Amino acid sequence: MAQFIGFLIFVTIFAMGFSMLIFLGLFVGYWLTLIGIERISPSLAHKIIGHKED
Repeated sequence: MAQFIGFLIFVTIFAMGFSMLIFLGLFVGYWLTLIGIERISPSLAHKIIGHKED
């Protein structure tokens, strides 16, 4: 029984780490893409993020 609980803890920690790795990879890619688009065409970047001028 203790081995099974240990295995469940390992799988839980592994899944949390893997999901965080995927989230950070996607978020950083999106962030860098928006920075690149903003340097080339600021109006397009503002349109993508939904920026409204006052």
